[in-house]
Amino acid sequence: MKTLTFRIKECLQIYITLFGIVCLPQVAVAIERIATIGHQRPIQHAFLDSNTFFRVVPNHIQVVDANTGDVKDGFGNLSEDSDVVFSQNATHLAILNYSNKTKKTDVEIWNTITQEKISDWETEADIDANTVFSPITPILISYDNKEIYLWNWETGVSLGKMVGARRPLEYCYVSENHRSCSRSTHSKSVFTADGKFLIVASQRPDIEVWNVETRELVGHFEGHTGDWVEGVAISPDGTRLASFEISDDVYVWDIETRELLWKEKSAIRKILNVTFSPDSQRLYVASETYGLGRSGGTAWEGWDDKVRVWDVQTRQQLQTVETEFRSLEEIALSPDGKTLLMHFLDGVVLWNIEENRQKNVWTDFVGGWYSNSTMLSPDGKTVVSGSDHFIKIWDVDSQQLRQLISAEDYMFGGLAFLPDSQTFAVSKSPWVELRNIKTGEVETRFSQYVPGLEGFNCSPSGRWIGIANYRGEVVIYDRENPENRQEVHKRPENESPYIDFIGFSDNAEYFIATGYKRHGQDSTPLIKVWKRVGNRFIYQYTETGKAFWGNPAFTTTADGSTVFAAEGNEIEVWKILPRKLELLTTLDGEGPLQFSPDSRYLFANAEEHFEIWDWMASRRIKHSTSISRYVSLSQDGSMLMSRDYSNTDQYMIWDTTGSISHLPYVVEPKDRKIVTLGEIKRNRLLQNFPNPFNPETWIPFQLADNSNVTIQIYTPTGNLVRTLSLGVMPAGTYTSQSKAIHWDGRNNRGEPVSSGIYLYTINAGEFSATRKMLIMK
Repeated sequence: MKTLTFRIKECLQIYITLFGIVCLPQVAVAIERIATIGHQRPIQHAFLDSNTFFRVVPNHIQVVDANTGDVKDGFGNLSEDSDVVFSQNATHLAILNYSNKTKKTDVEIWNTITQEKISDWETEADIDANTVFSPITPILISYDNKEIYLWNWETGVSLGKMVGARRPLEYCYVSENHRSCSRSTHSKSVFTADGKFLIVASQRPDIEVWNVETRELVGHFEGHTGDWVEGVAISPDGTRLASFEISDDVYVWDIETRELLWKEKSAIRKILNVTFSPDSQRLYVASETYGLGRSGGTAWEGWDDKVRVWDVQTRQQLQTVETEFRSLEEIALSPDGKTLLMHFLDGVVLWNIEENRQKNVWTDFVGGWYSNSTMLSPDGKTVVSGSDHFIKIWDVDSQQLRQLISAEDYMFGGLAFLPDSQTFAVSKSPWVELRNIKTGEVETRFSQYVPGLEGFNCSPSGRWIGIANYRGEVVIYDRENPENRQEVHKRPENESPYIDFIGFSDNAEYFIATGYKRHGQDSTPLIKVWKRVGNRFIYQYTETGKAFWGNPAFTTTADGSTVFAAEGNEIEVWKILPRKLELLTTLDGEGPLQFSPDSRYLFANAEEHFEIWDWMASRRIKHSTSISRYVSLSQDGSMLMSRDYSNTDQYMIWDTTGSISHLPYVVEPKDRKIVTLGEIKRNRLLQNFPNPFNPETWIPFQLADNSNVTIQIYTPTGNLVRTLSLGVMPAGTYTSQSKAIHWDGRNNRGEPVSSGIYLYTINAGEFSATRKMLIMK
């Protein structure tokens, strides 16, 4: 049964929506939400008992039936910055909210069985996800500034800190086949079963043993060959300790003697986590993919998102659990040892251990910011979302997930709907495929090898498909003649052009591409224009000094002029003339962009909210909706899809029919502030170029204010690869090669990193943003 508080929250959401539709003044345009696509994205899991587990989602904690997968209840309130830490048996949890503004952490302790908050306190310490509960006493361990602190979690009273001469931190990990460096510190720890000792793994070569009562360092587990210990787990009977490094080795120790019993390779390159079975006889070792390779257009090799099961006594590998899913994020084992939960980027799998088969698979969610793209079909009836590994297709009317399509060890890239809404195009490197929206089957494959797909778009008629790659090559395919490949832009000798966004005008009369041309240590932004003559696209001219940061939106005005809107520092609307581009207006906002069917209005985003512009008059249209940002629109503008970034991280479908019919009459008063043309109005992190790359790339961004800038590069699982500290930088645009931040593809130790997906995060004052990039060697 759902708790009263949880039911009240659900009802309030419904009432607020109804109030917004019915009660707001009719001088504004009404927009009604009609569907929600996908459930909330899973973040973390923990078993309470063999029939129940907890799932952390963006705004609360769900109670889930492990047999049916149904959500039985929910509790707690989370923000996008919250950390959740479970006790060893998941009977308690801590919700941690650290504020960069106050430099304090708010700590909530919950009894998960009764779903009651039992304490709430604040401290000036930075308590994060590395926190651990004592299994016996109300003690919470946290780590801050290389120190180990103890807290009474019932009262929030500090119990002091551990004392003792710790061995020096090693900022670079070195082992037989791996090397990595990081200036940030991390610690993973576990209590012994009696709660008397704390065992700590950190960026030190040996595992520490601390006496909790005396607060003293009493010894080490010595024998790791690397310089860091990444994680530890203790067997339920309290006799064995398992540990692992960044590399492929797992270690098993005798806790009483601290003797190393055995060491085995249990991954191709990288171990993710370890856990013991309830009877302490088996060790489950989860590994993750770390570096891929292939030859030509074959499938990628080196996938290692698996769980290997070891006999603790005999050190023999008993089995390997592997599914079709990739990007393993966590594992959890049920208390009866019969069910293994594996959380992947695109799905959560419950595995029947006794029968060695899938018990339940849940995929009805959109994969967070990992998703390459999520789009609404032109007719507004279908939503398609793509990650690197899977494409998911939802029916809007029923809000049901209809198709799950695997990349089959290739990688999906960009998505684009054809105007009939029955077919979509997807890049599946190194090809482009046309797939049926109902069956998911491939109808056409453009088989010519095109490495490193980057820009991707379809013409409004669906006949022409344009692609651009990281080498500056631009190719247009003819759907009516798949073998008719036109290479409209080749890579010039002694130049390294980079094309990232492309688009077709109405009736495919024009085709444009934007990017940068490198020359020496500098680069020049550019826009290239082609015109279609018959079945061929003929180059017209290049405008230098201009570029945009997203696929353009086209329309044809009443006088027959071809106009496109593109996202730069602001939204710029251009007219295509025979020999040049003419700037018509500049608007405050950002993409994605789309014109209304009558060409008069432009849909955009600004200040994290959905906007409608009367672009010819440079006036905003007032509308009464709480939509934060829109993501995609139906072809006629009557259906809109937005994403709730701040709350549930779900996609919402809105009926905008009423807003379209009232658009000509309701406009915002002309009391907008005066802005300076070209002024930077917001911080932004842009896509690196080239991407994919080998061996180097540039990371562009823009700053609205002077800021202390740091860029950090991570593996998909959060391991720091490289830190680029830029110091205080003035407000401005850093998008050219001479100003963007250069990364040479090396880690903090100066070694080349392996092929694969990496994440890069910018921190500039209070601003933070993350994007994805790919190294292909």
